[in-house]
Amino acid sequence: MMTASEIVALRATVHTWRFANRPRKIGTGSILRRDLVLVRVELADGTIGYGEAFHGHAGTAVAEIVNTTMQEVVLGRRANEMLAVREETRDRFLIASGMGGFIFALSGIDIAMWDAYGKSSSRPAWQLLNAVTPDFPAYAGGFTLGYSTPELLVADLQGLRDRGYRAAKVRVGDGFEADVARVLAARSALGEDFRIMTDANLGQNYDVSRLATVLGEIGAEWLEEPFAPGRRGDFRALSSLRRVPLAAGENLFGADAFAEWIGEGAIQVAQPDVSRVGGITEAIRIGHVTQAHGARFVPHISHSALNHAATLTVMSAVGSTDFFEADPTAENPFRNGAISGGARVMDGRASLGEEPGLGVEVDEARLHRDHPGESGSPWPRERRVG
Repeated sequence: MMTASEIVALRATVHTWRFANRPRKIGTGSILRRDLVLVRVELADGTIGYGEAFHGHAGTAVAEIVNTTMQEVVLGRRANEMLAVREETRDRFLIASGMGGFIFALSGIDIAMWDAYGKSSSRPAWQLLNAVTPDFPAYAGGFTLGYSTPELLVADLQGLRDRGYRAAKVRVGDGFEADVARVLAARSALGEDFRIMTDANLGQNYDVSRLATVLGEIGAEWLEEPFAPGRRGDFRALSSLRRVPLAAGENLFGADAFAEWIGEGAIQVAQPDVSRVGGITEAIRIGHVTQAHGARFVPHISHSALNHAATLTVMSAVGSTDFFEADPTAENPFRNGAISGGARVMDGRASLGEEPGLGVEVDEARLHRDHPGESGSPWPRERRVG
């Protein structure tokens, strides 16, 4: 007999918002647009839960996995059977066939199931996980603070500080002298009390150990993704110098991978993204693994309020006291437009409220009207000269 919490419908749609002014270039180029794969589950009692799956540079392909293969995995399950969905997906599609878009699809489904479970229970998802009230320091991350002059970076950081932030992530990787000039200017202008994180976005074109020395001297929180994930040995070698903590995780998949990276000293800061790593359920497992190894747990974020609320839910569930990565951009319709609510970021703090589920409002009609999805990658190809 069908129960009220049984999942009777599962659907994914792609939505796009193009930047009016594209963010400054970072190590992976300059992004053209935000792509969102919205996952929707419906329960027998009419409850709707939403999640965000990472687009994986092919959002329509991720949506296709949700709308076809994952139907038989999810439909007929109860809203609280997240672990069963995880196990079947791993056994059938991840272990034997590789990760691909299935891990992204699973991520969005898992988040949507937690949202639906909370709504059907009339309780916030973080309370269902027996978490403490989620409230965390926030640092300014996302697509902000790309390559610029030291003067422009300092002005940007001062603006963020005026908004209450006491920490921000600076992009590095466009040349040793330029990188050093920026981070030294930031430290000098903002003072020792302002926390500085750095992100190389998968690598630099020079000996990164030189920059690591400078970052250690200014007390940087971490150097994120100085190499591509296939270069784990290089992570270990740089970590062994003990100049600055290394961070990674948005491109790692599964608690087992994080256990290996952290256990062998490749990274000291774990940064899973709930929309890429398997959802809330898998991210909690990663949080516990990270804490057991004595490393820092500072998740990466994706585009929407759904991801941000799910991230705070995970952090609260594992008892984290570390930083939440906030999206400080003034305009993001997937955070403060067609999708809104959930995470509250104010005066350098991030928190969740008492609303059921993830506490996020989704206006599907507005999404379909104003943000029709585009295919392909939101990161245009960087053309080389010569």
